[in-house]
Amino acid sequence: MNEFLKEKYDDLINEESIDPELYDKYDVKRGLRNNNGTGVLVGLTRVAEVSGYEVENNVKKPKEGNLYYRGLDVREVANLSKDDFGYENTCFLLLFGHYPNKSESKIFKEIISSEYDLPEGFIENIILKNPSKSLMNHISRCILSLYSFDENPDDISGFELIKKGISLIAKMPAIVSYSLQTKTHYLDHDSLHIHYPKKEYSLAENLLYLSKNDGKFTDLEAKTLDMCLIVHADHGGGNNSAFVGTVVSSTLTDIYSMLTASLASLKGPRHGGANMAVLDMMSNVINDIGLDASDDKIKEVINKILDKKYNDNSGLIYGIGHAIYTVSDPRAELLREKAQKLSQTKNPKKFEFYNRFEKIAVKTLQERKGMVCCCNVDFYSGLIYEMLDIPRDLFIPIFAAARLVGWISHDIENLLYSNKIVRPATKYVGKKYDI
Repeated sequence: MNEFLKEKYDDLINEESIDPELYDKYDVKRGLRNNNGTGVLVGLTRVAEVSGYEVENNVKKPKEGNLYYRGLDVREVANLSKDDFGYENTCFLLLFGHYPNKSESKIFKEIISSEYDLPEGFIENIILKNPSKSLMNHISRCILSLYSFDENPDDISGFELIKKGISLIAKMPAIVSYSLQTKTHYLDHDSLHIHYPKKEYSLAENLLYLSKNDGKFTDLEAKTLDMCLIVHADHGGGNNSAFVGTVVSSTLTDIYSMLTASLASLKGPRHGGANMAVLDMMSNVINDIGLDASDDKIKEVINKILDKKYNDNSGLIYGIGHAIYTVSDPRAELLREKAQKLSQTKNPKKFEFYNRFEKIAVKTLQERKGMVCCCNVDFYSGLIYEMLDIPRDLFIPIFAAARLVGWISHDIENLLYSNKIVRPATKYVGKKYDI
């Protein structure tokens, strides 16, 4: 069978290939990108805006980066939380259009905590019975299974989506953590630890409490993770997972199916796994030259990366550069600050090395390629998760837990105001037979 299929596959590649020049001939926007690197406009939104460049005479011009949630810069959103947990308030902002006052915040947090628990029997019958080596696939299956526990799962009216969405956001710490415990126990043959969510804990606190075997964490650790959730809550309607959700929900399917599609998108290494690529790259660098390496030695390694002679030989410096941000990524700035504070109790020399590597990499890219670039959110998020003793298996699931609110907000907005099935076109360039 394999020989036959391989032969037919080779025939397909040889006879049905598409000449790359045809994309330009027919003005096809590959990856929904314009030739100048900007994204093709596919919708309108009031949920979030990503701003990292200006366009003058069809040319991208670098600028300081901004990420706005409902018109508020993410830096201001972070400041509004002060010394408290701010992710729940960020969810309120994205869902309802304004930052909550104290009374609204209190009521909203009580609503979320009331939805922490999974349905009766869900842990035993859905999560523990179905271990998977992919936590993202396991989480997706759990989300789909919740459809069966909803009395009106196909009701996609705006208010119903708000209620269902809040319930799902609240349940993500349990789903994510129990999926990890299931894999650890059944596939990695370690002890099984099941804690139940604490109503008095924030979402960030419960993520740490449920995922750690001993359930222990510090206030600094929890508030650092809370910041990670805030900066990952949304990134505009054009990012791959949000757009996938929009495409799927435009068919008027249920919210559980929509979120599963977005989860599948986020699982892809081009979208959700970049911080692991950063961690692997930096581990290789540190193992080879050490934390005390000189700036010249760091630059030498960076040049080897760019020359495709180091790490994975891709020529990519993971965590440096972004499709939209040029001069700065506001998310990276917030996480850099949190990483520095956390490192004081963990590994200050490692943070200092990351910081030096970042600056030298940005400067080297500008010297060699004329690029105005910055480190992106993934450069420090992986380091933070490592310092929090969060296993790699949870890196993308935590991203997903944070981003759920963004997917839901865009879903509701598109169904309320665009309400058209997404139906782009493709140009046929294959053979035509006369019969």
